[in-house]
Amino acid sequence: MTNEQILEYIRSDKVKKAIIDGDYAAEIDDQYALAYALGSDKIDLLGVNAAAYYEEPNAVDTEAVMLEGYEEIKRVFTKIGRLGSVPYFEGARSQVTKNENYAPSDSPAARNIIKAAHEVDDILFVLVTGPCTNVVSACLIDPSIMDKICVLWLGGECIDETPGPFHEWNLYADYAASQMLLNLDIPLVMLPCGPIGSEKIFMVHDDFMKIDGDSEGAEFFRRTLPLEEVNETRYNDPAWRKVMCDLAAPAVLAVPDSMEITIRTSPIMCDDHRYASDSTRRKILYGVKPDSDMIVEDAIKAINKVTAK
Repeated sequence: MTNEQILEYIRSDKVKKAIIDGDYAAEIDDQYALAYALGSDKIDLLGVNAAAYYEEPNAVDTEAVMLEGYEEIKRVFTKIGRLGSVPYFEGARSQVTKNENYAPSDSPAARNIIKAAHEVDDILFVLVTGPCTNVVSACLIDPSIMDKICVLWLGGECIDETPGPFHEWNLYADYAASQMLLNLDIPLVMLPCGPIGSEKIFMVHDDFMKIDGDSEGAEFFRRTLPLEEVNETRYNDPAWRKVMCDLAAPAVLAVPDSMEITIRTSPIMCDDHRYASDSTRRKILYGVKPDSDMIVEDAIKAINKVTAK
């Protein structure tokens, strides 16, 4: 599909087949993005992939934190009583960046993407809310899937607003894979962080309290998860905001009017941690200026469906 066709498909009323791929041991917004994708009427969730996260100065064990994320996916499904409803998979045990000759990091997650891409009739959306190791590896293992998928990636900084050098966690988690995602002909919706990007999406105490009901899942999303990041006093402070960048990925498919999505030239991600431009490069879709209120309202509606007894 062309970028124009993908954008038209996204904006249509069709239910989109998707896999969500995230670093579930990092922050709590991945868990909310998972529940959002699971409960949305606009998304048919086919699988969930675990990925590693990154810490400066590259202080984490990729395999260990990926496995922590895998167990976190299991915890989410257990809390909402949906264990076994959607398959979930272990991701890459090494960064493409660290592999010899930047070879793909084969994994059950990468193979899951390949399998699903070949099984869908039209297009598979891969929602990447962490590093892009799994999906880039899948495309390197089987390049034929690049005609069958579209990646929605929470990564990088806003192209025009960030002169650099910059440091964005998901991009840095596997730098070479991020460069490949921008360079290769993989259909892409780039959802940068930055001053006008996904970091504008946030939830406050009153939003969490809109997750209603007395089920274990409702309590998990209403109180347990946020209290794993902040103390009770901070949680109850009306001024507290939890940035929820990862909600942007399912929001593209669920409420595409909630952000500005345009077609633009893919930036070059240079080795000096700056963007460069070249007008001859391929085009990508680019989503910025998210409407936080619209996205959070839609996410809570979807999460309430998931947590209802």
